[in-house]
Amino acid sequence: MRGPTSLTFEVARSSERHRSIRRFQRLGYSALGREDLIPPGTNGPPKLKSLNDRLQLIEARLGSETVGVIRWGVYSSVAGTDLYADSVFRQRAGLPSRDPSLYSRTDRLLIHPRYRRGMVLIGLARKCLELAVRAGIQYDLCWSEKSLSRLYCRLGYRRLPQQLVGPLGAPLLPQICRVSHFRERWAGSDHIDRTRSVFSPRQEPALT
Repeated sequence: MRGPTSLTFEVARSSERHRSIRRFQRLGYSALGREDLIPPGTNGPPKLKSLNDRLQLIEARLGSETVGVIRWGVYSSVAGTDLYADSVFRQRAGLPSRDPSLYSRTDRLLIHPRYRRGMVLIGLARKCLELAVRAGIQYDLCWSEKSLSRLYCRLGYRRLPQQLVGPLGAPLLPQICRVSHFRERWAGSDHIDRTRSVFSPRQEPALT
């Protein structure tokens, strides 16, 4: 029987962690039939590479194994190169402020099927919150296909009255969360430590 394992949430900084995340993304998106979402390599399109370089990858790691990842960044640092965030700002419907410096943006949430219930999702979101608070951000934007939008709703995001179109023609639902509301709801929760939790992987069965 496996004993408790340390689950950590960190911004990926080393080349080793980036390689682990890329392997995880390649396997995860391939299993979903979404090879189009696998980040480009060093020889990829310059615009996409520039966007990736200016955003941060937040990794959920069980020991040395990547079990979840999300991409986060301050919107003002990528404005003009971020297709979907730029589209949200052009439409402006439902945005509480037009000041781009008040926003961060998250996307590309991917969690291993065994760990989709509970701590990994909350831990990744709380790490985004920590970065947003440090950067003086008031609102976080995200967008996802309908199935994932329910996960963001669980975290306190609300849907914007807009619709984006993904690369395969599927609708993407933009959502927004006020950082202070998220902090009030989740930052003081006792069931998960600020940067890690200890649990048995058997507690989170695979989704079907």
